[in-house]
Amino acid sequence: MRSRMAVLILAIFCVGTAELAPSGMLGDLAEDLSVTIPTAGLLVTVYALTVVVAGPLVTAASTRIRRKYLLVALLLVSVAGNVLSSLAPTFALLVAGRMLTAVIHGTFLAVCVVTAGGMAAEGKEGSAVAATQLGVNLATVLGVPLGTLVAQQLHWRATFGSVAVLALAAAALILLVIPDDGRTAGSSAAHELRVFKEWQVVGTVLATVLCSAGMFTLITYMVPLLTDVGGFPAAWVPAVLVAYGIGSVAGNALGGRYADRSADRAVLRLSWTLAAVCLLYWAAAPYAAGGAVFLLLFSMATFALIPGLQTKVLSAAADAPTLSLTANMSAFGLGAALGSWAGGRLIDQGLGTRAVTLGAAAFTALGALLIAQTVYAGRRRAAATAAAAEPATATAATAAPAS
Repeated sequence: MRSRMAVLILAIFCVGTAELAPSGMLGDLAEDLSVTIPTAGLLVTVYALTVVVAGPLVTAASTRIRRKYLLVALLLVSVAGNVLSSLAPTFALLVAGRMLTAVIHGTFLAVCVVTAGGMAAEGKEGSAVAATQLGVNLATVLGVPLGTLVAQQLHWRATFGSVAVLALAAAALILLVIPDDGRTAGSSAAHELRVFKEWQVVGTVLATVLCSAGMFTLITYMVPLLTDVGGFPAAWVPAVLVAYGIGSVAGNALGGRYADRSADRAVLRLSWTLAAVCLLYWAAAPYAAGGAVFLLLFSMATFALIPGLQTKVLSAAADAPTLSLTANMSAFGLGAALGSWAGGRLIDQGLGTRAVTLGAAAFTALGALLIAQTVYAGRRRAAATAAAAEPATATAATAAPAS
């Protein structure tokens, strides 16, 4: 099982690095392709919007494909997208490469999460989700800083090319290591759609959009926030990004264990924690040391929240998890698009890069309010169900013959 999980983590690492890599080399991209930094930031926006639109469509179209071969096929599409990105002579073709890479994102991660959840012991679903999220954490810990370093030492094109080669290797390992158990990616699309009648699913997905918007308002511009606002030397940025990634791994592990105990309690408390960290980051941003510390805290809070959101959706849609998880992946993508766009607009309006921390806090606080509503609505529903069951239980007990 460990070797299978390691292969899944490697594959997720490739997909996660492809998503996040532009955040660490916006300056190089902007200079080489003669666009502004906010325009280069649209690479994150376009990727995210593609995930939003394509994820549910790809999932609905692939529910009958066996998981193993679906994972391989999706990774090969990602390879093609990264190759196109590495060779693109213009910004428009780079955008096209990013879109091709993003097409598989939501479905791929959803199938990985469902697979990991199916292998987990009862009560350990949060840790299983966190294990798959480790691939994204490693993309942050290793992929983004190494991609930034490669871009600085060689070229940003070499970063995309390296991801393509590694993703090809991951596809080969899936063929070799992951067994074909005959399971498909999901049930019929019509069956999977029924879970969206549940407010706990829909409300959590909407809250994911808002929390993700808060995350990516800051994530997209974290390098300019460090260098332009905090005065951090550019040469030290990869080291800070490594620390950011280490924080994400720690946060992911803590968030998974917290979600094992109660996904509702985890997402409620951690969403407010993330909002508070973003707000305090505004005060610390002008100081190099303070900005680095709060970037670490931000990474821990962000990645602690993600397993809880995924686990909450997984438990609420246990009967048909694949499409609901893909929708939640799309929610992360929509939030990323909204957040990266909003961060760019804050900068373009003359508020400065520092203002992205306040935008992040506002989005996350709105998400926390919606999470609170879903949690309390779920508790009221559970209480009402229990109250309705009490008279029936009492009646049955009264009617039962004495032994």
